[in-house]
Amino acid sequence: MNLRSFYFKMRYYSRWFSLKLRKVNVGKDVYIEPRVFLSNSIIGDYTYIGHNCVIDKTVIGNYCSIAAFAQIGGLEHSHWWWSTSPRLSSLGRKNTTKIGHDVWIGSKVSLREGINIGNGAVIGSNAVVLNDVEPYSIVAGIPAKVIKMRFTRDQIDRLEETRYYEKDPESAKSILNLLKMEV
Repeated sequence: MNLRSFYFKMRYYSRWFSLKLRKVNVGKDVYIEPRVFLSNSIIGDYTYIGHNCVIDKTVIGNYCSIAAFAQIGGLEHSHWWWSTSPRLSSLGRKNTTKIGHDVWIGSKVSLREGINIGNGAVIGSNAVVLNDVEPYSIVAGIPAKVIKMRFTRDQIDRLEETRYYEKDPESAKSILNLLKMEV
């Protein structure tokens, strides 16, 4: 075990009780910056979460990078009912937000509860994402819109076939380097 892995393990064990209390499952070698609030969530292996993020009722895949101040999931107020207060209405929705593998979420992004972010997507800083995001697309803006696709359909199919995001970092790097040589 190298020093970096040891550091991540010690940080995880120091937060273990509070994470279990808030129903959070954390994968291996996950790095969580200080002042991150997590609840009712699952975080995949080798994921990074920047400081001051709020993440609620979310499933996050492996190798994701989430920059500082991201707001993901959570309760939506019942704006269609007589009162918007959660104390007066039990109609607020709380659906699970799903983030695929190897997703990059920029700083100060807001993701609406219950949406799905596809594998390999990139979400630009300050975006407000109200709808599902297609795999390997780049989205930005308020509300977020597709800017472009990262790869061609054939490249995406080839990348998905490898399932590199289910492997350990060394194996995943080898797979990606082989793909790079094919291009």
